[in-house]
Amino acid sequence: MKRIINLLLFILLLSTQLFGSKSSEFEYLKSNISSLHKNFYNSNSKEECDKVFSALSSNIDSYDDSSYYFALLSYLALSNDSHTSLYAPDLGLQFKYYPLQLYFIGSEAYVLSGTADLKEYMGKEVIKINNYSIESIIEKSKAVIPHDNDVYLRLFLSNQLNNTAFLSFIRVANSLDDDVVLTFSDNTTIMLKPILITELRSRELISSVKQYSPYIYQGYYCAREIRKDTLLISYNTCSEDPSYPISSFTSDIKSMLSKTKYKKIIVDLRYNGGGNSALFEPIIKLLKKQKCEKYCLIGEQTFSSAVLNAVSLKDDARFSLVGTPTGGSINHYGEIKSFILPESGWEVSYSTKYFKLSKKYDGSIRPDIEIKKDINSFIEGRDLEIEYCLK
Repeated sequence: MKRIINLLLFILLLSTQLFGSKSSEFEYLKSNISSLHKNFYNSNSKEECDKVFSALSSNIDSYDDSSYYFALLSYLALSNDSHTSLYAPDLGLQFKYYPLQLYFIGSEAYVLSGTADLKEYMGKEVIKINNYSIESIIEKSKAVIPHDNDVYLRLFLSNQLNNTAFLSFIRVANSLDDDVVLTFSDNTTIMLKPILITELRSRELISSVKQYSPYIYQGYYCAREIRKDTLLISYNTCSEDPSYPISSFTSDIKSMLSKTKYKKIIVDLRYNGGGNSALFEPIIKLLKKQKCEKYCLIGEQTFSSAVLNAVSLKDDARFSLVGTPTGGSINHYGEIKSFILPESGWEVSYSTKYFKLSKKYDGSIRPDIEIKKDINSFIEGRDLEIEYCLK
C-alpha cells in the first residue's frame, strides 16, 4: 500500500512561460507522432484528429505553459494508448496544488492524504469539486489523459484532482489561482486554497491509512513463507534487481519448492508496472508443475508486461486471478520510443508495436475472483486479497 501512497503523492511539475513558439512546436509534435506511432489513428480518424488539433491550436500561443502542456497531452490522448504520453518533470516549482490528495476506489474518490490541519477530512468520499460531480470530471478527463481503459484513466486522474492547472484546463476551476469547494458524501463542504508546491512540501502531511499490510514488499521481488503451508512470491517489477539477479531469485524459489510441499502459492503482481515479461517465464515454468491452490493477485497498478505474466499464470500454470481489474490491457500498443520537443524540451513517448496477444481477453484483465474494496479496509490496512487466499 505504501507504493500506492507514493504513486499518488507524485506531483507533475510545470512552470510558466519557459519558452517561445508553441504553435510551431505543436505542429512538430503532430507531424512526428503521426509518422512514428504504430497507428496513431487507430481509434479516431485523421479527419477527427485534425479537427481536435485545429481547436486546440487556435489560441495556443496565448496559453500559459501549464495549459499548453495539457493541450498537447489532449492531442496525444487521441491515440487511446496509455504508453503514449508527455513528460515534463523538471520545469520548475511554480505550480499550485490543493492540499488534499484524492484516490479512487472503483469509481468513488476518497481523501487519501493532505496537510495535517485537514485531518478531519481523511478518508471521506468526495462527490463534487465545485459544482461538478466526480462522474462528470471522469468524463471530462477522457479527452485529456491518454488511456486505453478506464482503470488506468482513474489511476492517472488521482494524481491530477488537486492540480490547479488540470482542473482549470477542463474548466472545473476558473483559473490557476481559483479556490475550489469540495462536497463530501455527507453533504458537508470545504473550500480549499491552492498553494505552491514548495509550501505544500514544507507542511506536515498525513495519510488516511493507519497501517500498512505486512504482506506488501517494497523491493523488486522476493519469495517468503507467510504460513508454513503458503508461499508468497512478490514480483513488483519486470526488471532485474542489480543486487539480486533474477536467476538467483529463480533458483531460490526452486529450492523452496523442492524442500516444502506447499498447499497454497500466491504470486503478487498488484504493484508491477511492467518491463520485460520474459524474465518471469522460468518461474512460471516452475510453478506450472506445482499441485496445489494457486492464486495470482492483480490490480490497478498491474500494467504492460505484468499483465502478460498474469495471463500466462492463468492460462499456462492454472492460477486463479484474484483482485481488481488491471490498469494495463492485454492487447495493447507498446515497445516505447520517444522524441524531444525542440522548444520546451519535453519528452513525447510513443508506441512502435501493437501486441494482439489474446482473442479471449480485451481491455483490462478481470480477475476470476473480484475483491470488493471499501474505504474502511483501505484505511485499516487490511489486505483483502491475501485474506481471501488464506481462508
